[in-house]
Amino acid sequence: MVLELKVAVLGCGAVGSLTVKRLASTGRFAEVVAVDVNPQLIEELGRVEGVSAVKLDVSDEEALRRLLKDVDLACEALPGRLGFKAMETAVIAGVNVVSVSYTPEDPFKLEEEAVRRGVLIVPDCGLAPGLSNVLAGRASSLMDELLELHIKAGGLPSTPTPPLRHVSSWSIDDLLEEYTRRARMVKGGKVVEIDPLSSYEVLAIPGLGVFECFCTDGLRTLLRTLKARDMDEKTIRQRGHIATVKALVECGLLMDEPLRIDGVEVEPRRVLKALLARAWRGFEEDLLILLVEALGLTKQGKAKLCFSLVGQGAKPSPLLKATASTFFHFTSMVAEGLLKGEGIYPPERLGMDPNLYEEFSTRLRRDGLMVEESWATAA
Repeated sequence: MVLELKVAVLGCGAVGSLTVKRLASTGRFAEVVAVDVNPQLIEELGRVEGVSAVKLDVSDEEALRRLLKDVDLACEALPGRLGFKAMETAVIAGVNVVSVSYTPEDPFKLEEEAVRRGVLIVPDCGLAPGLSNVLAGRASSLMDELLELHIKAGGLPSTPTPPLRHVSSWSIDDLLEEYTRRARMVKGGKVVEIDPLSSYEVLAIPGLGVFECFCTDGLRTLLRTLKARDMDEKTIRQRGHIATVKALVECGLLMDEPLRIDGVEVEPRRVLKALLARAWRGFEEDLLILLVEALGLTKQGKAKLCFSLVGQGAKPSPLLKATASTFFHFTSMVAEGLLKGEGIYPPERLGMDPNLYEEFSTRLRRDGLMVEESWATAA
């Protein structure tokens, strides 16, 4: 199916660049526009057939609005701190938007304006949140009542790597945000917030090993769309990682507030980000784990439904592959008119529709992403 659409990818980091290349390779779009502030990325992507590359600072709202006025669909893959504003600009421009950003803001703040302008927003289209939401929606649709939902996800090195027993190939800004942003969870039917590093769990996974995990703010739209007595999302890391990060936090290295050193203002977090970028250069996560466990009531009684996705291998990393694949397929299904409407379309809504879920799952399987599903009775 040829789609006479002009699509713009905002932010061409690891996920954005893969998405640009894949959208262009389909030959289905009238034009794919790569938008980034990095001139090297723009030069590289400008050489890809079917891609026009534009150097632009997305924080310049007027410039971004001018670019978007001739676009049919925006794919937003920016660092979280920039994502919400870019989505808002797309809405004002009257352009449907699919987002993969880990934004601190609630996307539902854009609901009213999006409906007024007839715009569709699909937020959180990554791995977790994203694919995890789809599976959560699927689980809720198969149960008469959802009692508990527990999501665990992580992209990590199979061998612990100094200095943090971890590496990251994606936005270090968003990685550090996981350790400092208050994590929302549901306990006893009520939404509560906790310090992410105050939670700690040892996680044994047969065939893979023993890990640790901590609560992160990944439930997001699920806090509105699903009702359960207990829900949480946790990030998986190699053992020893959390203690190391806690030490960095206690030293103040994740602070945004500048310090004056020898008459020069320095932001500790920016320094840490630069040091990690240098230490991790050339490394990628070679292990991906996604576990979604739902406990609920069915006609046969209380049951547990578990989804699992495990990926292992070298470049591109399993995490990058799964994130970019999820983002690409959400984008394609919006472009094809399979996902439609006005306002916020949370990813779990796709999982609640059996036909859309089957179509989405088929596309993931073609990419080698095999989500395993298992049922068990529960006491």
